Amino acid sequence: MPLLIEWSASLSLFVMVDRRSVIGSHFYLSDTYLRESGAAGWHVPEMAELISSLLAHCRWHDGTLNQELCDQVVQSQDIMTTIVAHAVGQPSLHPLTDYRRSEQGLWFGHPNHPTPKARQWPPHLLQDRPAYAPEFGTTTALHQFSFPAAGLSVQANRLSALDVLPHVADQSRAEDGDRVVLSMHPVQADLFRQDARVAEMIGEGVIGDLGQSGWHAAPTASMRTWYLEGHPWFLKGSLNVRITNCVRKNAWYELESTLVIDRIMHRLARSKDAALEALCVAQEPATVHWAPTQGDDADKRWFREQTGMILRENFCQRFSPEHCLLSATLFARDAQLAPMVLPFIDGATPSEGEQALPSERRVRQWFQAYLRTLVAPVMGLFFRHGIVMEPHLQNCVLIHDAGMPRKMLLRDFEGVKLTDHKGVDWLAGESLHPRVRESMIYRREQGWNRIAYCLLVNHVAEAILALSWQRPELGDALWQDTRDELRRVRQTLGMPAPELDALLEGGEVPCKTNFKLRLMARADRQAQYVALPNPWHATQAMSREVAYG
Repeated sequence: MPLLIEWSASLSLFVMVDRRSVIGSHFYLSDTYLRESGAAGWHVPEMAELISSLLAHCRWHDGTLNQELCDQVVQSQDIMTTIVAHAVGQPSLHPLTDYRRSEQGLWFGHPNHPTPKARQWPPHLLQDRPAYAPEFGTTTALHQFSFPAAGLSVQANRLSALDVLPHVADQSRAEDGDRVVLSMHPVQADLFRQDARVAEMIGEGVIGDLGQSGWHAAPTASMRTWYLEGHPWFLKGSLNVRITNCVRKNAWYELESTLVIDRIMHRLARSKDAALEALCVAQEPATVHWAPTQGDDADKRWFREQTGMILRENFCQRFSPEHCLLSATLFARDAQLAPMVLPFIDGATPSEGEQALPSERRVRQWFQAYLRTLVAPVMGLFFRHGIVMEPHLQNCVLIHDAGMPRKMLLRDFEGVKLTDHKGVDWLAGESLHPRVRESMIYRREQGWNRIAYCLLVNHVAEAILALSWQRPELGDALWQDTRDELRRVRQTLGMPAPELDALLEGGEVPCKTNFKLRLMARADRQAQYVALPNPWHATQAMSREVAYG
């Protein structure tokens, strides 16, 4: 069916889609056509023209062109083209075989993000298939530096420094007993060495540049978190380049807040709250960094953020790699744009060729089981404990048995927030820098917007779109299943949940404005939300002939 988008008073776009969706979740079936007022007709623009036209007609902001955003979109498209060409040429790549392959099999990134594959490496590091880009399925040696033990900081919950240091780098490379070795992303290491302060310290022998002498590790979809098979921890370092929205680094206050959240989650696990029976998280019990003992606070903070490393539990040792899959890849498309989840549900492998779609009954049964692993922990944490997880597709790992959902592992404590009405109570007894405390607190409205967007728009909507491929009417049934699961969870909360009540009664769904955020060149924390129509209320109330938007 046709979808007409009135982008501005003088610019329209047109594309054929497979369904009418009140939240804009479609499969696109044609090129995108564009027409400016006064033009003779429609035409299919090249990507660069489409980008410039869209940005030039954004009349609702100050009119200045964010050239960085233009460059990011173009770069994202170029990188995606290279990734897809590689995937087509490697038919043996089966991203849903095991955990590592799922992390490295996300060919397109998030389909509703303006720059899903943007990564602003330094130009001399922009190779066609760099070993530190996950989509090419490689491992690469981590870069290592040695530092004086004076200036090292190891902070940990339930672990000692002796437990931590051997797992962040190859300590056998230290020149003597008074020095320690830390790992770093190869791209970040290149940037680190370019800094005048670092170059001077290397020249004086204070910092030892050990080159790419570290363990061979697999870059994951987040780009700066490394997976080492058989290693007890993921290594999450800084990477001071912009990836999609943000410059990805371990900010000093996030290094501290991560440990606070780890302590909270440990206490919750021991509390045996029945509403959190399905909660499963990846522990993050340790951080490491180095900073010079002399110098001003700004310099020390800079070194802390450059060298900072978070240890995240390698949950594959708990569940085995064959039973863990990144949710983002589970609902993503293969190189021919078909959803990968459908043969996975039926237990088929891609090598078996063209497969019939699984029955609608089978899809609904599977999706209902999936929702049971996902919705209850997120809602229980928010309403019962004031804890705001970020359950978007890249923060969730499905634990399955022969393809059937068993658990949902939630990860990334850096992104967890506490609400000012209840969650802040968890900080009693914590001695925190005001900046750390500020970074952790959200207003309740902020927290709900974040959860509802990540859960329903970013996660569930993409799952439903993939599961209803070639059967758009199935999407309506899957939205009803979502509502039913939310209702079931509501009955188990045992306390007021006005936001969830409003949603179940047909209230609007908040949607994060990623495009506007990048257009205005603002920090992710300043993200705004717009209200989308309720997906299950709309499918009940509107006939298919009713237009919208």
